Amino acid sequence: MINRHRRSLTTLIAMGTLVYLVGCEMLAPSTRPLTATLRTDSTEIGAHRSGFYYLANIGFVYTNTTAKPVSMTGCGGPPFPQLEKNVGGKWVVAYYPVYLACLTKPDFMIESGATFRGVLQFMASEPGHNTAPELNVDSIDGFYRLRWDFREGTDATAPGSRSVESISNEFQMVLK
Repeated sequence: MINRHRRSLTTLIAMGTLVYLVGCEMLAPSTRPLTATLRTDSTEIGAHRSGFYYLANIGFVYTNTTAKPVSMTGCGGPPFPQLEKNVGGKWVVAYYPVYLACLTKPDFMIESGATFRGVLQFMASEPGHNTAPELNVDSIDGFYRLRWDFREGTDATAPGSRSVESISNEFQMVLK
């Protein structure tokens, strides 16, 4: 009889501990990476040349699917997504656009549930012309994606703010 009570008590303590641990895990702040939705308007983008520049317009839609606003530092307007190309199975930055070196407050912000529509106006020069921005990949033709990283909250420079990573669908860019 005493052994049966000990087993019951041991089982009860084990179940109570399990419920406690699961409850603590569910109530603890999430440390999983945050993501939001980023989609391009097309799966094929036509680029063209003008002198030694490559030009293309890449339409996109960003939706903040997180529970809080997201923000990014910038100079008066939104810095646009980064363009990455798939080179040998790795994503590399295709070019680094020129941005003004200033900081305006408040930061560029997108509220929770809000959508931002924009057009990345891609312009990069052929390598070797000493003109920025310069194309960092060997050719225009290939598969690309957009990447746009924000910080959680209304102040992108707040200590402890979490990164919100957004990666678009893949699309093909073709020189026409």
